[in-house]
Amino acid sequence: MKQNVKYGVHQLRRLVPASALPGIVRRRVDKLWENDDFRALQEAQMRELLEFTDRAPEIPVLARRFAEEMMLRTHIRWHPRLALRQPVRGAEWLTTKRDPARSVVISFMHHNHYEGLFNSLDRVGAHCHVMALPAVLQTGLDAGMKQHIDIVKTGSTAFPASGGTDALAARMKPGMNMAIASDVPGRTPITFLGRKVLGSFGAARIATMTNSLVVPVTAHQDGDGTGYLQVHPSLEPADFADPTDLLAEMIRIQEGPILAWPEVVDHPRARFGRVEG
Repeated sequence: MKQNVKYGVHQLRRLVPASALPGIVRRRVDKLWENDDFRALQEAQMRELLEFTDRAPEIPVLARRFAEEMMLRTHIRWHPRLALRQPVRGAEWLTTKRDPARSVVISFMHHNHYEGLFNSLDRVGAHCHVMALPAVLQTGLDAGMKQHIDIVKTGSTAFPASGGTDALAARMKPGMNMAIASDVPGRTPITFLGRKVLGSFGAARIATMTNSLVVPVTAHQDGDGTGYLQVHPSLEPADFADPTDLLAEMIRIQEGPILAWPEVVDHPRARFGRVEG
């Protein structure tokens, strides 16, 4: 009964005009910002990204924007069209400028409306097979997470990241696009925005094992404040000394867009792994 009531409350959010959401969120955050603990948590999220960059002095201001963006995400998932139809630039790197016989690893990060990235790419002719944590594909999710996963699945084929790298590499077929997040926690030491973190080696290794192209996709803010997706030129695994060098380049390409628009990273402290000490 409680779950049904909770889901019903979420469903009511569909009735709120999307144009009204920023104002609703701003007023809610105005009240929350008076709470020292809440404010400190938002600043910690931005510090995770920006502490070792030249944008570190902006952390307090960006933390406030981050709080609004995170809350706005919980509303926008009930207006999925806003995430599912993002403009795409450079789509030719996934369509006409690729060898149709080769598979592609799409490298993305949890940046802006990443859950709608896959449908947006599908709309321009690049269907994605999306690697996801097994837990988020199970039944019994709360209503908000279920809606989030429904958006991820729209226009894509989602599958669990289980069975190890060899099993995942075996999934790669000629012409397939396999989308893998590049900011998930792992065990490979890398540097991201000046911070030593532990990244996941899997995407680069799968690309190298299967001779798949790597195509990074990044999120950007247009001049009018709206977002768009940029598809980058493909990376050839053979051009790199080893998968670690390939991973470093995949991460480097993502750094600029995230530094330019850090307040729309989804839970920065949940990204990558932490280097102890």
